[in-house]
Amino acid sequence: MIRTFRFNCWLVLFLTITSLYTTSYGQSITSVSGIVKDSISGEVLPYVSVLFKNSTIGAMTDDNGAFSLQNSKGYNEIVVSSLGYVDKTIKLKTGRANNGLVVALRPTSYELTEVVVKPKREKYSRKDNPAVELIKKVIDHKDANRIEAKEEYQVESYEKLSLALDNFSPNLDKNKFTRKFNFIKNYLDTSEFNGKPILTLSVRETLADRYYRKKPKSEKIIVKAKRMQGVDKTLDEGGISANLDEIFQGINIFDNNINILLNRFVSPLSSTLAVAYYKYYIMDTVDIKGTKCVDLAFVPVNSESYGFTGRLYITLDGDYALKKFTLNVPAHINLNFVDRLRIDQEFKQMPDSTWVLDTENTYINFYIIDGTQEFYAHNFRSYENYQFEVANRDSVFDLLGKNHIVEQASLQPDSFWIQHRHVPLKEKESALDDLLAQMRKVPVFNVVIKTAEILISGYIPTGKDRSTSKFDFGPMNTTFSSNELEGFRMRVGGMTTANLNPYWFADGYVAYGVSDRKFKYNARITHSFTKKEYHSGEFPRNNLSLIHEYDVYTPGQDFLYTSKDNMFVALKAGTPVTHMQYIRKTMLQYEKDWLNNLSVMGWIRHENNEAAGSLRYDLMNADGTLTNIPDFNKTELGVQLRYAPGERAYNGRAGRESPFNLSKDAPIFKVSHQIGLNGLGGDYKYNHTEVSAEKRIWLSSFGHIDALVKAGKVWDKVPFPLLILPNTNQSLTIQPEAFNMMNAMEFVTDQYVSFYLTYYLKGWILNRIPGVKWLKLREVVSFSGIYGGLTDKNNPTLTPGLFQLPDGTMPMGNTPYLEASVGLENIFKILRVDYYRRLTYLDNPNIKKGGFRIALRFSF
Repeated sequence: MIRTFRFNCWLVLFLTITSLYTTSYGQSITSVSGIVKDSISGEVLPYVSVLFKNSTIGAMTDDNGAFSLQNSKGYNEIVVSSLGYVDKTIKLKTGRANNGLVVALRPTSYELTEVVVKPKREKYSRKDNPAVELIKKVIDHKDANRIEAKEEYQVESYEKLSLALDNFSPNLDKNKFTRKFNFIKNYLDTSEFNGKPILTLSVRETLADRYYRKKPKSEKIIVKAKRMQGVDKTLDEGGISANLDEIFQGINIFDNNINILLNRFVSPLSSTLAVAYYKYYIMDTVDIKGTKCVDLAFVPVNSESYGFTGRLYITLDGDYALKKFTLNVPAHINLNFVDRLRIDQEFKQMPDSTWVLDTENTYINFYIIDGTQEFYAHNFRSYENYQFEVANRDSVFDLLGKNHIVEQASLQPDSFWIQHRHVPLKEKESALDDLLAQMRKVPVFNVVIKTAEILISGYIPTGKDRSTSKFDFGPMNTTFSSNELEGFRMRVGGMTTANLNPYWFADGYVAYGVSDRKFKYNARITHSFTKKEYHSGEFPRNNLSLIHEYDVYTPGQDFLYTSKDNMFVALKAGTPVTHMQYIRKTMLQYEKDWLNNLSVMGWIRHENNEAAGSLRYDLMNADGTLTNIPDFNKTELGVQLRYAPGERAYNGRAGRESPFNLSKDAPIFKVSHQIGLNGLGGDYKYNHTEVSAEKRIWLSSFGHIDALVKAGKVWDKVPFPLLILPNTNQSLTIQPEAFNMMNAMEFVTDQYVSFYLTYYLKGWILNRIPGVKWLKLREVVSFSGIYGGLTDKNNPTLTPGLFQLPDGTMPMGNTPYLEASVGLENIFKILRVDYYRRLTYLDNPNIKKGGFRIALRFSF
């Protein structure tokens, strides 16, 4: 007891002394922490100097504008300073922790034409503002100052896109496993963007001649050389390259909208929105390489909207031309996966006074998951040898299509690149092949690359890598699925590659349903009349294919942009679909693409169609009796024309219609006609015509509308399986070009017009609601419908000799079927949830008036 009491006394005494000492010591320390921002744009400012006044104790703000420092020598004032900003001195509480400071630095004010402009956000006015008057003059003169004002020109362009791990300085000595990668330290480089260490993983180079003609307008790009080095070389089947080209497009600031990262940003030189969308401030007069310029700063009115902050450097010669500009994205913009972005362009004046683009640099720090390893992308473009008279103009502008690649472009030797690239590669970029050679000696790296290849392509190569694989298993997302007829369904398939033969290809699958206990299969042999690099679908196609298939299909439920065996579409919503068909078909098909994006597909097909599940083919006789027909045959000739002017080539295995193709801006027009032959094994004669037009319509920074209009007609008397069954979606996942609240086979028509409209608002409303905008949610609304009818000749209740319509199937009346949805996307940056509501035919039996659908959607 005494020992315990004595211990407690000593403990109390010790804690008291410690507390007194800590308090005394703490009172002698003055600490401060906070962030530094631009007083105009509100953007955080990295690399700003924060120094205790009259001392050498200081620090620099980090990438997030944050700083923290302390002293025990009595200094109680800090000086915050940065080039281009007015220094700010702040008094601190001595001996205290001065935490949570927000320091707003004001850009330096300068005098120009006897007017001093002091940019204070709360007092901004467009009226009588010299900065606004200046930008209006720049906009008025922009058409004369852009190179497209010339009748024609040609120029050589060099482009380099490098991808790297950003701020990469791992402790590779910490364990036996990571020590295997110690050699990586020898390949670290420094970012031009933020000065941090980077590990370059990929470098892509392109050298091309670009041609432009004003009237009639025409643009041609002839790629003379291209090269790809890095870890993604074995992963790219054409789809990655096409998507990177789409993401990192060269920008034109003279356009009303700037297209980058698959979004539209309002240009600070927009003829329609610039003055209302941005605030402008005259900052200084500067000399840029011998040219006197006005330094004009600008920020968007709403920092969450799709606009830029930055500087325009405008010549003082009375032409109001651009010498240089810098664009940054605001700190609070509703943009996914991007930490920082900057675009720099510099122009030069030619001997005839024409201003032309000289160089362009795009820097991006991005991430896949917030808080994890960041990535760094640097896209550099350079333009040389401008000429305002195009040599061989007739042969150049007579070429079909915009983009052309010379046959030896990817085979140019190192000596060619050393001689022709506009700027030399950095030392670490040149050593990329050596880095990869060392990494491939570590087995775990090869496992990682192989896993990435499977996830990206959906196929499992049988060779060591893409350059050696002769057969690939897949696609893997169709391995397991289910439906009401087959129950649990298993499938295995694959395709040969150009490593086996660059002209002949085979692909197919075998599937088995547990419930119906039947094997299904698909086999295709394709001959390509042009040599392929890896698979038969590479653009441009010139393929002849023979296909034989036996499988299960659901009438009125077509998955147009994915396989019907995709495991995600097996998740059903609503009433189970039991009307099914076994279809056995043999088909000869020819596909041809031209470089002007005109395509033709022709086919001849024989098909046996057998009713399955609850579906029956009951022939209505003249006396009113019914005769069951177990199956029927059709022989068909068909042709489809597809025209997509301006569409970018995409070489992914799923083709240009793939949901992974990020190039969606080109209009697409289709027309098809099918002729059924009563003979050659066919039971019916018919003609079926369909036309469609679709377009993504951009509304500047206010989002975009995906619009599609289709129409079709069956001209002859045929049973209902050969009529038009509107496409429905019984899956829980959102499917394009489908009606989500319509039951499968609910309606039948022989003539129709349909439309599908989806408006992605990109947070236009939610970005402006306090307390909600930080979630960075984005609104989606849709509206779709179909109007059609069934003529008397194809109505079995009026015309004998046709199949009786199944239970639950009816001709569409005089009222169009309509449905609409409202939804949110960007939930956790990847999820979209829509609520669909049926608007007409609400009294039909066994329907659902509303329901939810979900989708994974990745967008910047």
